[in-house]
Amino acid sequence: MLDRMTPDDIRERSFQLNLGIREDEIDEYLALANTIIGVMDALDVSAGRTSTVDPGQPDVVRTIEHVTDEERARRDPLNAIVRFTRVKQVGASGPLAGKRVVVKDSFAVAGVPMTCGSRVLQGFVPTQDSTVAARLLAAGAEIVGMANMENMAFSGGGETSYYGPIGNPADPTRVSGGSSGGSAAALGYPWVDIGIGTDQGGSIRIPASFCGVLGFKPTHGLVPYSGGIGLDRTIDHVGPFSRDVKTMAETMAVVSGPDGDDPRQDAHDFSAVLPGLRAVADGSASLDLKGVRIGLPREAWGEAAGIDPRVDEQIRAAVGRFEALGAELVEVSTPWHARIGPAAFSMFVEGLLATVQGAGGLTWFGKMWPEAALALGRGLTTGATDLSANVKAALMVGTMLRERYFHVTYAEAMNQRRAAKAEIDAVLQTVDVLAMPTLSITAYPIDPSLGLNESIWRGWSMLPNTPIADMTGHPSLSLPTSKVDGLPCGTMLTGRTMGDHELLRLAAAYEAAHGWELGGAGQIG
Repeated sequence: MLDRMTPDDIRERSFQLNLGIREDEIDEYLALANTIIGVMDALDVSAGRTSTVDPGQPDVVRTIEHVTDEERARRDPLNAIVRFTRVKQVGASGPLAGKRVVVKDSFAVAGVPMTCGSRVLQGFVPTQDSTVAARLLAAGAEIVGMANMENMAFSGGGETSYYGPIGNPADPTRVSGGSSGGSAAALGYPWVDIGIGTDQGGSIRIPASFCGVLGFKPTHGLVPYSGGIGLDRTIDHVGPFSRDVKTMAETMAVVSGPDGDDPRQDAHDFSAVLPGLRAVADGSASLDLKGVRIGLPREAWGEAAGIDPRVDEQIRAAVGRFEALGAELVEVSTPWHARIGPAAFSMFVEGLLATVQGAGGLTWFGKMWPEAALALGRGLTTGATDLSANVKAALMVGTMLRERYFHVTYAEAMNQRRAAKAEIDAVLQTVDVLAMPTLSITAYPIDPSLGLNESIWRGWSMLPNTPIADMTGHPSLSLPTSKVDGLPCGTMLTGRTMGDHELLRLAAAYEAAHGWELGGAGQIG
């Protein structure tokens, strides 16, 4: 039964919402409100109050490993894992048989605590697997850990997690990047083959570039987001990290495609991309790049984008290797690269507010997640003081924008996204893919002594090029092609909507000819 309102509840809500209810009207409004609540009592909200794994799911062995601090330090010196698991579907065989996966701590694995790198969700245990987790398990993979991440996924540095900063496999004294830092850093361990992360402004591609691994943000909706806590449904993407293209393509072929629960997928035609992914995975895709036109947006390079000159030089050299493989390099212009930042930040701030107030917001035809909404709401009621400083600031700004400007900033940002998408679509009619540096810099040192503003802003400082693909939904892949002073820096390819397989085909051609500049991947422990 739902709680009933009291006279004090009516007074408080009247003041909060500026409703002007007089004291002599309290009893009438109280009776009306409680009558409405009585009608709603028929709703069964028990799904949000149980931690029992849904018995209708396939037979999966689900074990959480409880390790000593000494064992944890030995197995996970980078602090990339928040809990060790042994989750495997009994009798499953498939393209990922024998592969070991870590899943970002914001995606559901039934029976395993999921906390979004925050104290707010401590004690929350999903009862159903996310679609991505279920597909990985059905394909024979074993989930061996939940990966550390930025607190509520709201930074790019890798230092704000409730569980502490995440080290970089190329140099453990430096940041991993975020928000999916643990999913990338864990590939430094030989006992991890695949990481699963999410990307709203670059959160897969940032740590991929910093840590020296492959990181793929797919076309929006290609991989269903069902069972994940995101930032805003219109920019939420989930995708994999790997050390090689074959594993990346195999993983993408497994996790992609409609699941019936995520209406973001309804507009897509999967008929070309799914066979294309499988072709790259099995090695039957052509690696001939003759006729491929690669666009270099002038706004995404050099001083125009604030790229470190050493990074710019190394990534230009890497892109030149595609030309040596037969591709044609063409300079193009995409002005929205330089103008999308304010719109992206508006989406982040107001999207975060909607997420924490209802596990993703309202007006949604897809499958909802009541247990996550309840856990978030209760966690914020009792533990919001433990949120990271950047999340607190964003929530305050989001609340102010909503109350004073009535979501006008969000509305304008949505309109600007349409213009940016149209621009990128038009350019991609003249070239096949766009190439640019993933980030403007290499990974910087972990430094807990920094002041609040400096620490937070440097976690957002390297992003001239990644947010636009989240805003437009185009697929975008960071490749570990280069290093500066021994630190990885990535080359980013962005392609046509549902052209994900073509990005991986180009990556496979590069890999076959030159290999990768991996950042200590598979070499720790």
